[in-house]
Formats: sequence, C-alpha cells, structure tokens
Amino acid sequence: MKGITGKGVFISGGCGDIGRAVAARFLEAGARVVLGDLLPERAGRAAAKRLSPTAARYVRCDVTSVPSVARALKQAIAFLGRIDVAISNAGTVTNQPFLAVTADAWQRTLDVNLTGSFNVAQQAARLMMKNPRRGRARRGVILFTGSWVQEMPWPHGASYCASKGGQLMLMKIIAQELAPHGITANIVAPGMVYAGLTKAIYDRDRRFAKLVDRTVPLLRMCSAEEVAGSFLHLASDDAAYVTGTSIVIDGGASLVRRE
Repeated sequence: MKGITGKGVFISGGCGDIGRAVAARFLEAGARVVLGDLLPERAGRAAAKRLSPTAARYVRCDVTSVPSVARALKQAIAFLGRIDVAISNAGTVTNQPFLAVTADAWQRTLDVNLTGSFNVAQQAARLMMKNPRRGRARRGVILFTGSWVQEMPWPHGASYCASKGGQLMLMKIIAQELAPHGITANIVAPGMVYAGLTKAIYDRDRRFAKLVDRTVPLLRMCSAEEVAGSFLHLASDDAAYVTGTSIVIDGGASLVRRE
C-alpha cells in the first residue's frame, strides 16, 4: 500500500480486537504505531510488544477526558515524531429496550463513542496542522470506527445507534472544514464483527446470535482482520482524494434480507 511506510499512527481503543488488527496491518505496511487504551501499563506494554518490540508503543488514554487524550498524544509524538494518522476506535455498547434505557447507560455510550471521537479527532487535528505540507498534499488523516447502524436502526440500540449516527455527522463536518488544510476524515463502518463487544454479546446471548445469523446475507460475521484493510486503504496515498465518506463492511446486512 502506497504512502504508509514511516507514518506515525495513533489508535484509541488500540488494545481491543479491532484495534490490534488495525495496528498489525499498519505495522506490516511499515508504519509505527501507538496504542491508546485503558489497560494497566504493564498489560498495555505487553500488548504493544507482541505486535512489535520496536515499532509499537502503548500509552494510557481515556477518550472521555481531554487532558488524558492530550497527554496520550503528546507521549505518542515523543515516540513517533509526528501524528500522520489518528484512528478513533475506542467504543462501548449497552443493548437495552428503549423504555429500559437508563440515563447512565445513555450518557456513558455518548461519552465514549461520540464525545470520545470528538476529543481524539480535535486534539489530533491540532497537532496535524503543525505537520509540514508540500503544496496541496495531505498532512493528516483522521479515521473513525463507525458502524453499519449509523444510518439504520437496530433493536435495543437507542444509545449506540444515536452515538454512531452523531459520529457520522461529526466526521462529515471535520472533513468539510479541514479539507483545505490537507486533512482528510473518513469512517470505516463494520457490520457484525466477531470481535470485541459484539463477540461477547454474540457468545452469551442466543437471542442476539439468532438475530445476527438471519440478518447478514453473507451468512457469517466478519473478522477484525477484514475490517483492518479499509483503515489501511484510507490512510494510503491511494485514498488521498477520499474524504467525508464511509466504507461499510457489513456483509450486505444494510441491504436487509427479505426471505
């Protein structure tokens, strides 16, 4: 993939299944990566070392806290030299019927998924504005882990769907405002991924599992590795003219099966 070698990449939620898969793809392509997450330091450093003892690092990062994000990015720059790609991947989900959604669950989901995305994107963009620019070439890439439900309702998904719908509009505003400054913004929107939060729910909730199985036209969930390739593409020179859009990786789920 063109234009990845030597790039500095920051990934929030970097120690989760999708985060690690994305980090691995960037490392394979010659980038250097910092994983931001909430693991204890020892566990986080071990996760980064397993990916690469020399080209990956771990920093503690709470995306709901501006000081924490700013501190994590400062530490990332100390290792990377500069932030070329920032991926807002940290997320949470609580599935509840609308009438049962608690104020705490609603707020927590928005805090992590939407406000967390805002915090990472804004802090990273401010640093990217300091990156040298050649002519009208890109000086930074901001990417989000969205979801296919950002534009389609899902049962018991009031807080999650709302947070991802808000993230979609946030991305478009960022793309629109920062394009003249050489910074692109896009979303990778997975469908049913057998990883992280969805994997945990799928394995413990048979009703949810049956719903998933009859929703996806390709008749299977996708892997974290299948999601990771789209992040790499959007950060590469092949996608330098792509901004303000979503790549939906849902196995056709948004097409809605009719049988």
